[in-house]
Amino acid sequence: MDRPLRLPQQDRADFETELGRALAAPQVRAALRASGEDARGVERLRRTARENAEFVLAAAAPEYERYAALRADADAVARLPVGAPARERASGWWGVLGVVVPIIAVTAAVIFLLLGSLLGLVEDLEVLAHALVEAGWVSAGVGAVSLLVGGLGLLGAARSRGSEAGEAADGPGELPLARDAWRSALAERGLVPYLVSQANTAPDRRR
Repeated sequence: MDRPLRLPQQDRADFETELGRALAAPQVRAALRASGEDARGVERLRRTARENAEFVLAAAAPEYERYAALRADADAVARLPVGAPARERASGWWGVLGVVVPIIAVTAAVIFLLLGSLLGLVEDLEVLAHALVEAGWVSAGVGAVSLLVGGLGLLGAARSRGSEAGEAADGPGELPLARDAWRSALAERGLVPYLVSQANTAPDRRR
């Protein structure tokens, strides 16, 4: 009965994939033919590789340790709930500053200026009319500044998202590369040499 692999579930499929490729490697097939086992020996080699997986995996231990560390870091980052929502909140505030505030400020400026102009026609209300006109111009200035600052903020947020998307599209990250490096080392330094040595010590050869 095959001994279960002492690997995380997500890595067992990679081990089995590389084991299948190694069994089909020219060196392994040549060793099996020389031993006289060929097809029958494939299952024997598969079984013994699984039973001695710890020995085979040790040949690619440095690559696996790096891959496992990068994967743990990626999992930890993925569990953090503050990254994207924080950017979305920032973009939302820039939107309020660049759109909502200017609309309110300009509306208030129109009302103040209109009331100030109307009240300025009344002799006894000239002071109040002057104050309303000043408030109207202040509101107009606030609207203009908010529009400028909010627009620049939205532009910066858009560029930041674009640069992040560009970095993601540039190519594979460290984690996929580390996984490929581990699988290559597992096959080249672990599985293929081990399978060849086992094929060369087949029962038929020991007779």
